[in-house]
Amino acid sequence: MATEPVTLFAQCPNPRVVIDVLRKMRAKFKLLGTEDAWSEVVITTGWMKKKQLKITHDPAYYTGPGWQAQMQGMRAYFSRFPGAPEQARVLALTERFGFALGTICDPDANAGDERYAVLSAIAEALDAVWFTPSSLRDAQGKVLYGIGGPTMEAGAKWPTYTPITLAAPITPGAGLPDNEALALKQRVFSELGALGFQPANSLPPPDLHAGVRSAYSLCTRLMALQAVFAWSAAPDHIFVSALLQAYIARNELRASMTESERALIDLPRDEARDRHAETVGWKLENMWALAWILGFEEAPALDAGQIPDAVIHAMLFEFLHGCNDDAADFAARAALRPASEVVYMEYKFYCAHNAVRGAQTGHPSVPAGFDPVAHGGAVHERRHSLTWSLAPGVDWDETDLST
Repeated sequence: MATEPVTLFAQCPNPRVVIDVLRKMRAKFKLLGTEDAWSEVVITTGWMKKKQLKITHDPAYYTGPGWQAQMQGMRAYFSRFPGAPEQARVLALTERFGFALGTICDPDANAGDERYAVLSAIAEALDAVWFTPSSLRDAQGKVLYGIGGPTMEAGAKWPTYTPITLAAPITPGAGLPDNEALALKQRVFSELGALGFQPANSLPPPDLHAGVRSAYSLCTRLMALQAVFAWSAAPDHIFVSALLQAYIARNELRASMTESERALIDLPRDEARDRHAETVGWKLENMWALAWILGFEEAPALDAGQIPDAVIHAMLFEFLHGCNDDAADFAARAALRPASEVVYMEYKFYCAHNAVRGAQTGHPSVPAGFDPVAHGGAVHERRHSLTWSLAPGVDWDETDLST
């Protein structure tokens, strides 16, 4: 059993559990704050010789952008420990943490101290681990992985949310597995936090090895979306019907449309407007992200609502040249962005999409004034294009948009 300072780390924030455990144990304690939102609990044990265990709780510690820096520091700390399979599990486990409780013992605790029984009961209820300067321990204080050696203590149990398949053990001094991915995750979380988005800390890091679709497939998908939008929303004098139909045929754009999009352009144009003019504008959000990948200067944004009129005009008539383009020529002149830039942008929208879905279920995870439905829909559609662009061989309607 540890005689060092202990911090508890768990996946899900739940300060109320601590109070429930103490009541169940009939512990003597004083609470600073409410049962659901407290900053400090002081537990007193012993009879003749009183001992105190102080548990501290600060939501700002695990909800702000600094949390990712803390986790990165923890990973760097454990990367210096002896190499072992358990090391990789610990490093991956830190990606799942989203809750922390500090502890202070007065006087200092020794092996067998009754205050450790209280910590164990709380950790069990939270499915938490103990972090000490020399080790990571399970809810009962048994060593999962420590500086003293790579062997797990007999009977030690990993939390239920610990990843199962992980990278090979680290050679000391060789650095963390996927260290670039973890650094990009920290950067994205920091940027989103500054905007007011709070995605779940448990989100996995990005796949830095993802490949981008060919310029031609991106161009024809962008042109197909343009044609669908124009057929059901643009005035005849801007996109003449005969020229638009020739544009679709010349570039074989039907092959780059979904079944529902082909059904839309098969409608008489007036009927297409009557039935779809109010909703087809979402295609512009898809187009913005695709155009950006192909070299369009204005990057898709998160701190705005739906696509601005100036961006629409520049995209439709300057970047795409109306309906006069040839797909092969367009692909040849496209300045396809490096995969690293696309991966970064896709991951940023993926994390923001997670925050949007949290807001849609009632969580305060988006900026003040951000409409989870209207503005959230724009995030969803831009993310759709970005994720599809990194999934060669996957149909548009089969794109994985889970968060």
